[in-house]
Amino acid sequence: MTGPRIERAAAIADTIRAALPDDLADVLVTFDGTQVPQGAPGGAVIVLPPRLTFPTYTQTETTWEVCVTAGPFDNHMVAWDRIDQIIAAIAPGLDFTEAEPSAFQPTAGQALSAYVLTYTDPE
Repeated sequence: MTGPRIERAAAIADTIRAALPDDLADVLVTFDGTQVPQGAPGGAVIVLPPRLTFPTYTQTETTWEVCVTAGPFDNHMVAWDRIDQIIAAIAPGLDFTEAEPSAFQPTAGQALSAYVLTYTDPE
């Protein structure tokens, strides 16, 4: 049996996969950043564990972060364009509230351009 946050993470990943058009079919959607291939040539979306806040004793707010990354590491404009295409495809389906520029360090290779998108589940 899986917990409700794991089930929600799977639903978020499914929503992201469904939102990707055919020309972004090679984008990897995963929960495990170690699965991102070196250089992330097609791009990748990593659903991260949620941040939890407890405004009251009986309420839990769940804030999800999704890392969108792409290569090549040595051409930031090409990577940025691919990241923008991915964000444009997935953002409307989850009502992200923020996108923060970042970097993603794959298991092998150089750090890649990235954005971390924030989404808070309505409670």
